[in-house]
Amino acid sequence: MASFSAWLHRTGARAAALSAIGVLAVGSTVSAGARGPALSASPPPAARPCALRATPGVAMSEGFPDSSARGPDAEFAPATGRVRALTLLIDFPDAHAPYSAAERYAEFFPAVKNWYAVSSYGRLDYESTPVLRYIRMPRPFSAYGIGRGYGWDAHTAMMRDLLKVADRGIDFRGYDLVNVLVTPNAGPPADEAVLSVTWTGASAATTDDGAHLDKVSLIYGHDQSGPRVLSHENGHAFGLPDLYAADDFQHTDTLAGQWDSMSLDWGLQGDLFAWHKWRLGWITDRQIACVSTRSDATYQLKAVEIPGGRKAVIIPYGPTRAYVLEARQALGNDRDACREGILAYRVRTDVDSGAGPVTVQDAHPRTSACDFSSGSFNSLNDAPFRVGEGFTDPAAGLTFQVLGRTATGDWRVHVTRH
Repeated sequence: MASFSAWLHRTGARAAALSAIGVLAVGSTVSAGARGPALSASPPPAARPCALRATPGVAMSEGFPDSSARGPDAEFAPATGRVRALTLLIDFPDAHAPYSAAERYAEFFPAVKNWYAVSSYGRLDYESTPVLRYIRMPRPFSAYGIGRGYGWDAHTAMMRDLLKVADRGIDFRGYDLVNVLVTPNAGPPADEAVLSVTWTGASAATTDDGAHLDKVSLIYGHDQSGPRVLSHENGHAFGLPDLYAADDFQHTDTLAGQWDSMSLDWGLQGDLFAWHKWRLGWITDRQIACVSTRSDATYQLKAVEIPGGRKAVIIPYGPTRAYVLEARQALGNDRDACREGILAYRVRTDVDSGAGPVTVQDAHPRTSACDFSSGSFNSLNDAPFRVGEGFTDPAAGLTFQVLGRTATGDWRVHVTRH
């Protein structure tokens, strides 16, 4: 699934929606953090020169935040340890659920829990507490004005109505995030418009006990990503941006393609970039080779899909930009990956969610691969560099070449920082 981005402006409480193309599956992801002109990012700590800082004013910046605060009042949910999700199911007077709550819940669990366990190397213990009955909303679905990229007012109305019918019987306290699984017959089919959305950073409603509905993922309809649509949406609750092109969805195939579930969550490669795993705390600093000064060295990388070992070589080239080199193999959440090798991509912390903060370098720009996988989004499927291949970016002062593989299957890559 590809998501559609909008961000709530606190001032004036309005949402600015970005446009999308035709009838492509396009959902919504919303950060309710403050927006404004992009400011200069503070330099990374001297002890962590590759941990580029988040750029103020940039929606869901790919940088590391200056504050690591996580908790009930923080903008994002914690991504390590036990993460508690309250999962509710709703239907409407004009859209009664066509099957049981248990069947709808089973479309996502335990798949989402297992996806996060594999992707995080067991560092995120996703605990979903379901209320296995449909909560009938007090107004028809048609009354809320839910459409592609719907705004804060509609979301607030839904959350307040939800509490009117659910607050007394459900204790919302003690959860890191809330999932709302909407009956799939509410709204248009997913091949016309995917409405799924995550709202973070501001509370749409507050329960009688003082719990805030400020990290909420809503899933509508059915789409080809299956349970991964919820993995994608919860990724926003943990602070990850959209990697697709919101203004020109077809342009996604020149950005991150199918190599991260925050891009095309229905693609072949279903895991996350090493950069994202580092930001979430699933990869430690010791697993990163940071090349921040002139250097000429060979590194051994264990595939992102395998626990342990060095996971990435990172080469910053400015306060808001870095190259990342990582190894990808057809294992785990990437078991359907089309190609294996060293994946190279650029990260920019000064680019908004949905505007291309990550761009994969295509090792084979004249070819595509596994064209059956996703219509016209296949040009980056063969992006990894294979043994004997390499790349030079004079502007970044970077040259690398893939030398080979070790007896244990790790990848050897030679990196020169000029």
